[in-house]
Amino acid sequence: MTAPPTDPPAAPAHRDPAVHAASPGQLHWLEGELRHWQAEGLVDTDTATAIRGRYVASRRFTLSRIVLTLGACFVGLGLIWLVASNLQQMSPLVRFLLMVTVWIGLVVASELLAARRARSGDVASPVVGAVRLLAAGAFGAVVFQAAQSLQVPAYEPLLVGVWGLGAILWAYTVRGVAPLVLGIGLIAFWFVWEVLSAAEGAFAVSTALAAAALAGVSIGVGHGVLGWREFAAPWREIGAALALVALFVAALPYAWGDAEGGVALWVGLGVAVLLAIGAAVRGDRLDRFEVGLAALSLVLTVGLSLWRFDESLLDTSDLPPGAWARAVLSVVAYLLVASGYAVLGGMRDTGRLTWLATAALVVFVTVQAFAVFAPVVSGAALFLIVGIVLLGTGVLADRGRRRLVSEAKEALS
Repeated sequence: MTAPPTDPPAAPAHRDPAVHAASPGQLHWLEGELRHWQAEGLVDTDTATAIRGRYVASRRFTLSRIVLTLGACFVGLGLIWLVASNLQQMSPLVRFLLMVTVWIGLVVASELLAARRARSGDVASPVVGAVRLLAAGAFGAVVFQAAQSLQVPAYEPLLVGVWGLGAILWAYTVRGVAPLVLGIGLIAFWFVWEVLSAAEGAFAVSTALAAAALAGVSIGVGHGVLGWREFAAPWREIGAALALVALFVAALPYAWGDAEGGVALWVGLGVAVLLAIGAAVRGDRLDRFEVGLAALSLVLTVGLSLWRFDESLLDTSDLPPGAWARAVLSVVAYLLVASGYAVLGGMRDTGRLTWLATAALVVFVTVQAFAVFAPVVSGAALFLIVGIVLLGTGVLADRGRRRLVSEAKEALS
């Protein structure tokens, strides 16, 4: 008598590669909608279970992600510092080969981890992003070590530009967001440094930052048009941060340098304007609003940077009328741009933009309260004034939203 056939042992269960990460709030909404759909008979239990099984809970900012990112940043900076210390015990060729070996090793390690994650479907693991960020940082060590071997001064902005370009190419090759963020920041830093090498002053700094912001936002909009949404957010959000920083620098009441710029600044402005025109033509209404907000920030930044005085206004107790007009206009301009980005964060359904705009506005109002308005109104009064304006704007915006909803309901009925 033979034993009955037995089924072969089941293979280890692997998560469907089509599984996607979702925030707990998104999953809560999805589960509620699935219950409603089942009650209405739109889907059966098996279909609802299959839909829910395609998503796993994942938080964008967990302790492990923050620690891994900080660790990668510190190690990357340590590698750069190691190169900067010249490693006098080794010859230039040995130092260069050592950095290249470290860089290639990190590249290989990150892709092995990515392949293992793809096989297991571990969509929430932040380790791959941290190692890719570390590999992008190690590429900077290779660039600086090669420059040392070729007797190129370490303070050349070109080195930062090459590092940033390599990080961006690496990010697009492996579809990694972490090296893209590093690359965008490095390219922006390179551009501002290149501008400052030809002309120093608040006008050069703030205008370069605003031009980089407009270019970044426009590139982000272009990514959204092309469907590369995972790469659109870093360009857009870093562009927003640069725009707020540029307007902050331009609004400072202190004299700093002359209103002049070199070739790099004018070329950067031209490229940014061309990118903005292309993004506005190809994008939708929300995209045009975002590009227009960055363009408005550039115009206000240039205007405030040109509106300078012959000397620093250190004595704010006796300011000329022109200085008061400039200070009030600075507050209104920053309030307008920061509020616009806060609204945009809500329209884009991203809390990062809203928090960024809120924090920038708080810092700006605090600085202006102590730098200019202290002799006239207290910091508390200035915050109250700005808060009342924001509340009024929010009430008007909510009334407009409710009116649009009611009109839509009437049109459908």
